[in-house]
Amino acid sequence: MHKFDEFIHKELAPHLGPGEGIELTGFLYTKSLKQVVVSGGLSLMGDGYFFAALTRRRMFVIATEMGFASLNMVNKGLGEILYSDIKSIKPSGFFNQKMIAIQLKDGKVLTFRLNSLATHYASGQKQFIDTLIQFQQAAL
Repeated sequence: MHKFDEFIHKELAPHLGPGEGIELTGFLYTKSLKQVVVSGGLSLMGDGYFFAALTRRRMFVIATEMGFASLNMVNKGLGEILYSDIKSIKPSGFFNQKMIAIQLKDGKVLTFRLNSLATHYASGQKQFIDTLIQFQQAAL
């Protein structure tokens, strides 16, 4: 298990229900490639990064931040999305740069990006989007 996976498990343990376990972890971000290029890479630092975990009934996101040289293992806020609250999930992107738009039943749209090669941040990175869609469809 990666050190980041261990951090995710430790942070979420008190929030899991009876019999609920973390099935997969991922690393998501909200910064666009255009934003990074325009800022000369400076926009990579700071907020806009999330550790994510999938259970069979919900997706957790832990807001974190990028330091000067590496991702920080810090919990700046915890959120959860019940699969029953999701109206649709629209994946897009190309090569290893993926994007998911999660439309909630209340009309809100959450957009996250994912680099499928960033497996050093989360062990489930490559399967994250497919597993999220599978779990959400099973909850219907």
